[in-house]
Amino acid sequence: MKDIGKKISLMPVHAIIMCLASIFSFAAIFIPMFDVVVQYKHQRVYSLLTMLTAPHISATLMSGQQVELDFLQFGVIVFVSTIVIAVAAVTLSLSYQLFVDNRNKKRIGCLITMALFIVRLVIHIITASRFITDEMLKANEMTHDRLYAAQTFMGNALVLVLIIGIIASLYGALGLKMNYKLFAYPYILWIVVFTVLPLLLILFRAFFKSTGAGYEFTTAGFEVLFENKTVTATFYGQSLVLQEYFSVFLRSLDYAVWTTIGCLVVAYPLAYILARRARSLHQSGSRLLLLFVLPMWMNTMLRTYAWRAFFSETGVLNTILANMNLINEPVLFLKNEILADIITKLVMTNDFLPYMILPIYSVLIKIEPSLLEASYDLGAGKAMTFLKVTLPLSLPGVISGIQMVFMPSLTFYMIPDIITEGSKTTVGNTIQSFVLNESSTLNQAGNVLSLLLLIFVLITMGILRNSDKEAEGGGMMTL
Repeated sequence: MKDIGKKISLMPVHAIIMCLASIFSFAAIFIPMFDVVVQYKHQRVYSLLTMLTAPHISATLMSGQQVELDFLQFGVIVFVSTIVIAVAAVTLSLSYQLFVDNRNKKRIGCLITMALFIVRLVIHIITASRFITDEMLKANEMTHDRLYAAQTFMGNALVLVLIIGIIASLYGALGLKMNYKLFAYPYILWIVVFTVLPLLLILFRAFFKSTGAGYEFTTAGFEVLFENKTVTATFYGQSLVLQEYFSVFLRSLDYAVWTTIGCLVVAYPLAYILARRARSLHQSGSRLLLLFVLPMWMNTMLRTYAWRAFFSETGVLNTILANMNLINEPVLFLKNEILADIITKLVMTNDFLPYMILPIYSVLIKIEPSLLEASYDLGAGKAMTFLKVTLPLSLPGVISGIQMVFMPSLTFYMIPDIITEGSKTTVGNTIQSFVLNESSTLNQAGNVLSLLLLIFVLITMGILRNSDKEAEGGGMMTL
């Protein structure tokens, strides 16, 4: 038994995957994988085994029509062929990997196992396609919409497992080595397709405009953004004459900065209290933390409209103030420019707060209590211990929280748009209006603005990353 355990621990990755796929292929014989539907009603979920044990379906429709289905003959053929293939695959995959030391023979075993996986996959596909035959439809006077067999989740999982098993077997048959880095390739492909390519497309569309004959180089998008067009913008009650799109960026930056500051001011003490409570109770996590994460599970738009209703003319706040005889007329919170600006930042802070709490809490909970005890032993008080030990060690979490809040809030436009009823334009609004415009020049301007915003974000992330490295180096400051 010890020798088998040792051999299993020394098995290459592709061999482990191949053996697991063969075992699942055998187990799938007894797992329901085909859902039979008669007249839009689910009748029974079949496995290959139940095709033998309960092959008959008899159903009476509302019209009085009798539907009779019998899968015994088809089930015998499929079950026998499948179980032979599955047992052979399990036996070969395990025996060749555990009891054969010759490398060439192992490659032959992988090749045979791959062939068995392919046959097993073909049988499964044939079973799914031939479960309800044309003869059954004709005999019961039904159509494919009224009588059919649908593959369940486990049936789809079997197809995926068999494909993975075929790939793993092919690795072994070719004598290739599969390591765990291989599992990173799908994520790399995901990043390339959904991150790198869109960024390259933005870069391309920022400098090239679509024409009837193709694309031509132009800087018209830059000219739209940097044209000498000024507007009067109001910030904190002060009217300023600024370039149009610079004022839009400044307002978005203002929202992002105050949202980040608000989240940090609220999140750090809260995370600190929760971490201390979890450590005192000898817990690795805090149930109270869930209360602050729960709002993330609700749609952002619904939360924002709830806040708007709270501050509206006939909302909860005005009702409470009126019942307390503090006001004679409703306060127009959302119509007052300064109050609406404060409410917008408050709602954004509430929305992004969990993204600041989680990274700070995850760092604080991992600080060794022995470090704090050592600080107390050296004569430091609670305030000095916090400033010299806890705060420096928690800076990586603070910087991660700032990144998670500042970057999204800079381009977030839903909350300002709903709270101010579209009276405040942000970078997100501007990009959306440009991209959705029919003018190719404005489309290009939208891509240029996205590109400039991306450059600003990358510079900001670079600064924060350098700060993060300095924080890691300064985490063990001396008293």
